[in-house]
Amino acid sequence: MGAKDPKAAIVEILKREGPVPVYRLAKALGMSYGAIQWYIYTLEREGVVETVKIGKRRYVVLKASDWMGNVKVGDVLEEFLLTLAALGVRQDMTLREALETLEKKAPHIAELLRRLVEKA
Repeated sequence: MGAKDPKAAIVEILKREGPVPVYRLAKALGMSYGAIQWYIYTLEREGVVETVKIGKRRYVVLKASDWMGNVKVGDVLEEFLLTLAALGVRQDMTLREALETLEKKAPHIAELLRRLVEKA
């Protein structure tokens, strides 16, 4: 990381790459997850960035940026698949089996999946 100010480095990465998961910032700057969270927290208090939770990951975005215009569909789908797997849904299940599993653990996701299938 060198002598560069971590907050400035975070802002530089966000300007260059758009929304970035917290863990990726920590890795890019060679810092612990806890340390990077502290710098993100201070940048949030200064009104420079905000965090957005997508699935289980938190993304850091520059405030007043169009973060939805920068988040990749692949990242969102990857998080959705990880969430489904954590809830017990496997790729080899039928849609009916998946919906039955989700009804017990996450009815809101079951409803979302049902609506997506009906619209397709």
